[in-house]
Amino acid sequence: MKNLKVLLSIFVLGVFILATSCKTNETVLRPDEVPEVTHVNLNDFPKGKVLPMYDGWGGLAVDVNNAPKGTNFTPLLEGLKNDLCQVPHWGYVVKGAVEIEYEDGSKETFKEGEAFYMKPGHTAVVLEDLQLVSFSPEDGMHELSDHLEKKVAEMSAK
Repeated sequence: MKNLKVLLSIFVLGVFILATSCKTNETVLRPDEVPEVTHVNLNDFPKGKVLPMYDGWGGLAVDVNNAPKGTNFTPLLEGLKNDLCQVPHWGYVVKGAVEIEYEDGSKETFKEGEAFYMKPGHTAVVLEDLQLVSFSPEDGMHELSDHLEKKVAEMSAK
């Protein structure tokens, strides 16, 4: 009986630990994974991509986003959950300004020289010619990048 109580207690503790550690949309960083590219100049990001990025940065992807004033990302996001980007981004606005609109209708403006956190469920409109660098969960960025490439191809074919 005593062994059964010990086993039951271990089982309950294990379920509790598993339940509290498995959150949805959790970003897992892996600092022990050293990327092949550990630094890159903004001018040296891959060319010919809608979203030029490097991945393998300990669970994160780093991207540089250059967009002219007036760019509205909403049409590119159509087809994603709620037609919005569901990837969180942490970053820095190198130049320009961008207005972010969230699923709940709230808006934020990120301006040159500001660090930011962009929560999931957003779209964006570029207010001033923009260059920003962001760090985002690698898996989400692959899905987003594939979606954007497909949407741009569809729009170009029209």
